[in-house]
Amino acid sequence: MTSRFPYPLEKGDKLRAYYQIKALAKNHDIILVSIIDEDPIKSDLEKIRELVKEVYVIRINYIERFRSLIIAAFSGLPFQIAWFYSKNIKQIIHRIANNIQPDHCFCQLTRMAEYCKDLPYPKTLDYMDSFGVGMIKRANLASGISKYMYNIEAARMIRYEESIAKSFDHLTIISQQDKDQFTFTHTKDIHVITNGIDPSFFENSSVKKEFDIAFVGNMAYLPNIEAAEYLINMILPLCPQNVSFLLAGTSPGPRIRKLVSDRVSVSGWMQDIREAYGKANIFCAPLWSGTGQQNKILEAMAMGLPCVTTSTVNNAIGGLPDSDILIADTATQFAEKIDILLNDPILYQKISNNAKIFVKQNFDWKQNSNNLSSIFVQN
Repeated sequence: MTSRFPYPLEKGDKLRAYYQIKALAKNHDIILVSIIDEDPIKSDLEKIRELVKEVYVIRINYIERFRSLIIAAFSGLPFQIAWFYSKNIKQIIHRIANNIQPDHCFCQLTRMAEYCKDLPYPKTLDYMDSFGVGMIKRANLASGISKYMYNIEAARMIRYEESIAKSFDHLTIISQQDKDQFTFTHTKDIHVITNGIDPSFFENSSVKKEFDIAFVGNMAYLPNIEAAEYLINMILPLCPQNVSFLLAGTSPGPRIRKLVSDRVSVSGWMQDIREAYGKANIFCAPLWSGTGQQNKILEAMAMGLPCVTTSTVNNAIGGLPDSDILIADTATQFAEKIDILLNDPILYQKISNNAKIFVKQNFDWKQNSNNLSSIFVQN
């Protein structure tokens, strides 16, 4: 069960769901149930149908969403949960499940937990990361009414993440760092199931290098917007005048497009995101969210692109600093690391080679999905 249809792969939760489905389908019959805002295009639907036995897409409309938000305002349910919840859809999902009689129910994200928690079958919840901790971090960066609302949502999500754990047989999360951010009793029972990399990312790219620095991500996602702004407004001015930047990813809005200059290009969505990585010499990710595992870093490393990122991001990945990856936590440090990589071809090649080896050895979708499958059979 997913809160979005898991294709195309322009968001982290969709990427995780797609590759887990792809790997699990080799040994299991998968029935997918996804909540949607609009119908997936035919080619995307067929991409998923190739992998699953059955697929159900259930549309949630904005009337249902806002009705749930109003109820949540008084019930204490987190707004993030309410936005994806519909009583009518819950009834539909329960009918589907009772007709199928599944051996196991796998629920991706707490957004879907309300639909799954009462089903009378063995079930696993994939937190992915802590939404509650994420909201606390948002609150610390906000002010005024936004800060107040983030704090309310953080408190609600932290309570919900703890209470919902009791309704599932198994719990998973994306990294040890995220697991450590939970403090409730069931935390010790959470299994760490990391993300992986599609083997195609290790193929050599023939794309011509056009940029020195790239940052890739869903450009409608606030942490990515802020990272792009930090990269261009804070780091770029500290770099030599000839250093060029590429911002690539789906849905770039006004805040991203205003960053365009003679040194900064914005590409928007690319059918094959490897093209964005392949066009750059270095991948730079000034992110401090502290939740989740950054697929963009793993993808860049898999393509042999030396990465400069924060210690917070690397804590969820575990790369060896100055060997697999370079760490920077201030704009000055980022600029210094970029300058070193651009002017030290020996270090550049060392980081490039080590990055590819590191990802191959530690982030394999097949192995991670085998670990997930082993959890399912512990009914």
